[in-house]
Amino acid sequence: MRKAAVALALLAPLVLSACGGPAVATRKHHGLPRPVWTLPAYGVALRHPIGWKPAAGYLERIEGKGGYVAVNALQGSGLTPRAAALGQATQSLAPFGPDPVLRRATVDGQPGYVILPEAGQAGDVAEAVVLYPKPQTISGVAYRYLVVTSTPQEILPILRGLRFLGGH
Repeated sequence: MRKAAVALALLAPLVLSACGGPAVATRKHHGLPRPVWTLPAYGVALRHPIGWKPAAGYLERIEGKGGYVAVNALQGSGLTPRAAALGQATQSLAPFGPDPVLRRATVDGQPGYVILPEAGQAGDVAEAVVLYPKPQTISGVAYRYLVVTSTPQEILPILRGLRFLGGH
């Protein structure tokens, strides 16, 4: 799939942002600043394309023209970032195809991995698994990893605009 090849070319050293707190610098998208979506329960704020709105029936997903972004968390107790990402990449539903591409990433100073569909895969899903600066408690459960799901075209701009709340 040509889109996956373009996304891979963009990943080549993948350092998405410097360590920082909730203050988010303006990111331009087609000359306009991207709005910020803050999810206090997940301890993150991220930038998304203009016009995206909450998805009906979902608290952790917004969508609009050209894509979507959904946020989730993974307990991942005892897992390295690579092992956590590999578990997501090889789940039984195989949303990334039988041979997904994993690339190491740094998102707001935190280690993680971006998962892209294998070359030629028709799916329109990419995911990032990023270690929280400290475990995030959601509904009384401690989570070690943030999971961000989007399209292959939007995952990198979204990750570049992601900030963990509360600093590091």
